[in-house]
Amino acid sequence: MSERKAINKYYPSDYNPLEAEKLSRKMAKKLKTMNKSHASIRLMTPFSMRCLKCSEYIPKSRKFNGKKELLKEKYLDSIKIYRLTISCPRCANSIAFKTDPGNSDYIMEVGGVRNYVPQKADDVSKPKAAVESVDETLQRLVKEKELEQNEEMGIKGQADDKMDLLEKRLAKIQQEQEDDEELECLRKRNLEMGQRAEMMSLNKQVQREKAETIDDLDNVVEQAFDNHKQHVGESRDKKKTLLFNPLTTRGKVQKKNSSRANPLGIVVKRGKSLR
Repeated sequence: MSERKAINKYYPSDYNPLEAEKLSRKMAKKLKTMNKSHASIRLMTPFSMRCLKCSEYIPKSRKFNGKKELLKEKYLDSIKIYRLTISCPRCANSIAFKTDPGNSDYIMEVGGVRNYVPQKADDVSKPKAAVESVDETLQRLVKEKELEQNEEMGIKGQADDKMDLLEKRLAKIQQEQEDDEELECLRKRNLEMGQRAEMMSLNKQVQREKAETIDDLDNVVEQAFDNHKQHVGESRDKKKTLLFNPLTTRGKVQKKNSSRANPLGIVVKRGKSLR
């Protein structure tokens, strides 16, 4: 037997450590990406099924340790399709089903069968087509050929019809655009008329308020003038009464004379003589 952990190793004469390192890295990368399409996952059954080997019933939403595999085919050349593989819990039979993006469902492939296949509303409404005989298929093919020939012959006439249809559509679109422009013009005019009417009403209201304020000022001025006139007349009458009253004039003269005779305001008491 050879050693489990060899100490002495043989290196050939043409051994290049750089090339050996490159080769080992390349092999490691290849080993990593070898089973990239296969992955172990934990999944739940999307529908109830039955194993074909042991007739074991597998309910919906049961958990399994399965494998996910990416298939080469794609739906609409863009959506990926996966194959999911599980093993039967009774007999370890492999059961595989794949995704169906077109119908948002799954398709059973190997090892089992679905217990219930849901039907679409279109399939229920349409009756099942009967099996055609050979004569019926021949008649159907002949009719299809005749229809194709008629369509090919009518392509030239249809081209003119298509041009007429395009011209009519263009004319209709132009008419719609003109109608829209007219409607916009009418809306603008209505807005301008409404704004003008509002401005006129505001101007009238302002003029009325100005006229009312002017009238009030005139009334106030007239009343003040009348009051002043009345006050002036009363003062004149008082002056006239004072001038023509003899009692009032004598008192004033005596007061004036007394102030002149005793300018210092000396008070002389009777019965005593000044020395």
